[in-house]
Amino acid sequence: MYFFDKIPENTYVSPISKELYIKGDRNEAVLLLHGYTGSPHDMYYLGKELNKGGFTVYIPRLPGHGTNSQDFLNSNWHDWLRKSLESYLNLKSYYEKVYVIGLSMGGVLTALIAEKFEPEKIVLAAPAFIATDWRIKLTPFFKYFIKKVPKNNPPVFEDERLNYLAQQYWNYDWPSKAAELYKLQKMATKNLSKITSDTFIILSKKDDAVPFYVKDLIENNIKSKKTFLILENSGHVVVNDSEREKVAQETLKWLKIE
Repeated sequence: MYFFDKIPENTYVSPISKELYIKGDRNEAVLLLHGYTGSPHDMYYLGKELNKGGFTVYIPRLPGHGTNSQDFLNSNWHDWLRKSLESYLNLKSYYEKVYVIGLSMGGVLTALIAEKFEPEKIVLAAPAFIATDWRIKLTPFFKYFIKKVPKNNPPVFEDERLNYLAQQYWNYDWPSKAAELYKLQKMATKNLSKITSDTFIILSKKDDAVPFYVKDLIENNIKSKKTFLILENSGHVVVNDSEREKVAQETLKWLKIE
């Protein structure tokens, strides 16, 4: 109960971080996994567009995300992976086919699911198998001493709901939690060759969090059928940036290929 005692009594899920489940008219479902320090709102647009195409969609909220920083500090890679696995298995108990889409760390979690359960199709959107910030490799050592570090020039949003999430998550670097992401990275990249799922990969040349050369890692290690969508103008959150309509259209078209 140690972690439970540390979570503030006023903890709540941000209005834009609520889980989303929308039933479709096909016997196929899509699980969409958000990224590190993100929340379901990053996946809302894509999920709703896929639902218009007939798919049931479920966007879970990973533990510690979309609430507050103390809750985040009391979550770890076990929690994030367990939630992802439970979400997949629950959907699979209702639907013949379940596809998995993951953004950033969600892409890493998607790869881990694929390595174990072999869904027919997966989508890796800016998958964080590699981080641009090389310091992530040091976090296993620093995590015991440094919990968070304020960022220079933190983001400011017009939407107060986003500002709240920025104050709780995005205004800081989190060495202790980045170490958890690094653990997942190592687990996933070690076994990429085990992936048998048809794989759709979405990368942007302007992604400042995941280097474009992650493409080489994917090409050299995932042996199953691969399709790439390369974006020119999007940032890291490729599913909800300036080219999100293209991302949704191409993803939907690819998922419907027999």
